[in-house]
Amino acid sequence: MERTVKIFALILSLSILFLSSTEAAEKKTLRLVQLPIIFQSNQPDYETCAILETKITRAVNVPLNGTLKLVEYVDSKKSTVALNEVWKKLRSENPKAKLRDAMKPLAEKINADIIVCPLLRQYSQTTVQRGLNLETYLVSNVSATLIVYDRRTDELVEKKDSRSFNNSYSKLGTASALAKECFERLLAATKLQQKIIAIK
Repeated sequence: MERTVKIFALILSLSILFLSSTEAAEKKTLRLVQLPIIFQSNQPDYETCAILETKITRAVNVPLNGTLKLVEYVDSKKSTVALNEVWKKLRSENPKAKLRDAMKPLAEKINADIIVCPLLRQYSQTTVQRGLNLETYLVSNVSATLIVYDRRTDELVEKKDSRSFNNSYSKLGTASALAKECFERLLAATKLQQKIIAIK
């Protein structure tokens, strides 16, 4: 009886190990697209652009991906070309189409599982002299959008944020600072990093 139990336990252990190995072998690598920031008005300076892009790149980074091979990052240039083609076709069929409407057909066109599409809709900054002492005032306006589409669940999340400043000059009120704040809030609102961390 004891020998039978041991043999059964051994068979059960081997079965579980085999099933786990098979599942790991069959699991496909997730294809992720991080589109470059789309500028719909003025484009920030190079440093600001680099910082904003880096914020998104860090959010979609999978630790030890070089070893685990959980995610394949699809080439952004090819993805941008594909987006332009999808968008052109979509707008010709429906002039009222929104960019979010292009995410699903884009995912199908380039076989992507997750698409991250950031937009900077408004980016402006001016300084004016006011008052008797001609004090320098800063007027800045920034608005941004982050679209995240998950083809696995057909879930699309679109979040918007805007920031403005109209006061005595301050580095915290510059368009660059406001844009960084916008993107930080958008990354939090879309829960993008949590989605990436959950990839197994």
